[in-house]
This record gives sequence, C-alpha cells and structure tokens, in this order.
Amino acid sequence: MNFKILENEGLKYSKISGDTNRIHIDRSEGYNSIFGEKICHGCLVILKTFKIINIKKIIKNYNKFSLKILFFKHFKYNSKIIIKKKNKNYELHQENQKIAEINIKFFNILKNKNLEKKCSIKTNKKFLNYYNKKNGLGNLSLILNNLTKYVGTVYPGKNSLISEININYNKFFNFNKIRTDIFSKKISKIFPIINNKLIHSNYIIEFQTLIRPKVIEKKVKPSKTIIKKIKNIKENVLIIGASQGIGRDVFNIFKYNKKILKIITYYKNPIKIKNKKIIKYKIDVSKDVKKINKIISDFSPIKIFYFATPKIFFDNKLSKKVKHQYKKIFIDIPLKIIKDNKNENMSFFYPSTTNIEYNNKSIYSKNKLHAENEIKNICLKNKIPFSIFRFPAINSRQSVSLLKSNLPSLIEFVNLNKSAFNKIFFTKSTK
Repeated sequence: MNFKILENEGLKYSKISGDTNRIHIDRSEGYNSIFGEKICHGCLVILKTFKIINIKKIIKNYNKFSLKILFFKHFKYNSKIIIKKKNKNYELHQENQKIAEINIKFFNILKNKNLEKKCSIKTNKKFLNYYNKKNGLGNLSLILNNLTKYVGTVYPGKNSLISEININYNKFFNFNKIRTDIFSKKISKIFPIINNKLIHSNYIIEFQTLIRPKVIEKKVKPSKTIIKKIKNIKENVLIIGASQGIGRDVFNIFKYNKKILKIITYYKNPIKIKNKKIIKYKIDVSKDVKKINKIISDFSPIKIFYFATPKIFFDNKLSKKVKHQYKKIFIDIPLKIIKDNKNENMSFFYPSTTNIEYNNKSIYSKNKLHAENEIKNICLKNKIPFSIFRFPAINSRQSVSLLKSNLPSLIEFVNLNKSAFNKIFFTKSTK
C-alpha cells in the first residue's frame, strides 16, 4: 500500500483545516527552514493513511481504543509513502526511512497532566458533514484538523512541529460536541517540548509538540584585529552561496574591505544589497559552472569561497537522488571549478565539518572526506593556494537543532579563534 501527498493537496488541506503555517505551503519558507524544503501536514498524512487501511472498519466494534502516532521525521511532498503492516500496527516509510508509526490498542492510554486551557474552537457543521462524506471519520477528521490548526497557527505557532499524537476514543466520554477545548503546558524552560490535550465529544487526544529551532541572525561585529586584516586583502573575492549560513557570514566580514570587489552568488534567496563594490549573480552551481568560470577569469586575481550546499543529513539511508546530489555538489563541481581554472590567479577555500571526525561512516561524511583529499591533491599538484577548514557547529540551518539552538555565528567563532580566521581568510600560509 502506498500513496503520495502532492503540493496542491497540501495547499487545499491548509485551507480546509485552517493550518496555514507557511512551512507547508511556501517554498521559500521551507527552503530556509531546518528541513530545506516544504513539508507535509502530519495530520493530512495520517488521515490519508486511515482511509487507505480502512481504520473505520478496524475500530468499528470497539467501545474504546487508542491510536498512538509517532513522528520520527518530516514527510516530503511528491514522494511515495509506503504503508507497512506490523501485526496490528502500521509503519509509514518514505525514501528508505521510517518516518512514522501508528500503534493500535483497544483500551485507553491516558496521562494525568496539569495543563492550562489555551484555546476553544467551535465545531463547523458544514465541515463535519464534508468529512463524513469524504472518509466517514467525521469527528475524528474534524478534531485532527483542529489539532493541526492549533499547533500551526496558535501554539507554538509559526515554528512548530508535532512529535506524537495519542487519540483516545471512549464511548462513555461525554465532552462538548459544539466546541473543541485544547490545553497545553511547556514541560520546562530549557527544553522546547509542549504537552497538550484536546477534548471533544467521545475523544481525548493527548499530543506532544516541539518548538522548531530556527536560525537567529546575530548582530556581532568582527574584532578590530580581524577588520584590520580584512582591509589588507587586495584580491577580489567570489563567495559561492553567500545568501545564508557561513557563506553569508563570510560576506559580512568581507564587507569591511571597501576597496576590493565582492562577487556573491545566490540561488533561491535573493540578496538585497546595492553597492559599486558588490556584484550579485543568481547561480545554480549544478548547471552554471561556465558562469562561475567566466567570473573567475574576469575578476582574477581572486579568492574563491565555496559554500554551495543542499540540506545535510547524517544518515546512511538516503535516496538515490540525494546521494547523487551530494556527490555532485560536494565533490564533482568544486573539483571541476578548480580544474577548469588551474591556470588562473586564484585561491580556493572549501568548508568541511568536525562531524566527520566522529561520524565518518555517513554518506555525507564520506563525500566530504573524499572531497578534502581530492581538492588537496589537485591544488598541490597545480600549486593553487587552498584551505580546507572543518567547522564546528555554527549558527546556520544546517546545524541548529532542538538541542543546539543557540550556536555561535562565524563572526563570534573567529573573534575567539585567530588561527581559524587566518586559515579561512588566507591571511597566513595554509599549505
């Protein structure tokens, strides 16, 4: 059994449920999130699964039951979701990974929580009739839609995730049928975890939500020593991938040098800045290597900083598409740029990560290690100044996580680490 969630389905569900969180419907919002793409509504995936497995028939003759749903990762649009039955339970897989599971019990599983009332949502009879005709689930569809609307637009709101839903039905529950009441409480000031409870008619749904980490732009200035060294650089610079993350931080540091040209590239995030010493290009590195070569030829002597990157996953179970993308972006393209321009007056910076020092078996790490070796060999062979630096976790969408949300920016890092600054910016010999 399998199905897909198409992007237009997500847009339609957003309007029906009221969960208009942009992470589900806006390409730019998704691209700049920790996921690197738009994500499906979890409740939409579950409702579609319920219809396919005929959950109505499974629970039909029971006075009470529990449907516990655990989400391990996000669901992608336009990618096959495979339903695997495991005894009375179901697993949902996508791109060779288990994304969620549904555990069915014919008794109630409830926890006593001292939660505060946060919201009441009135029952829309028109929608209730629509759900009954659509999948026969009526109240269950209605309250799951109210749940996702609450999470996505009320609390936590914009930066939210659902990690767990425990649907409890009991024939003898007798809650208000005209409205849905929702209660919530953050478990602590330290952890971004919220316990919630929703009650309606014969249902109690206990669910756990997370405050999704986001990159917070930090307004920190480089030290006077760094600014002085940056001002002494005489070569032009080309920053490939300057619209976000470490690439943007490198660009912000180079802005202190008013004499040299800063050539910056972006792909999906336009850079809104006007300056005679800043030249912008929209470049897809997977297609536009010739454009990059022309920039190098036109503006050398030049320092090249390669920060092009797709979303990074430290998994071994990745789709063929992602594996191919990693090889192309992390290995093939930087090597081609160096080979094509080996006779130009240039230097080349390649970013890596300290993660590969203790997680060298992931596909990402293997690609980075291979790239490091190849770049080193070709640069030494052709006497091209180069630098490969393994960054620790820096404030960017690639690094922030639930447990690492307050990471230092690149500027904060180099302010405290002079040797790192020298290696990254070629202010000392890096061979």
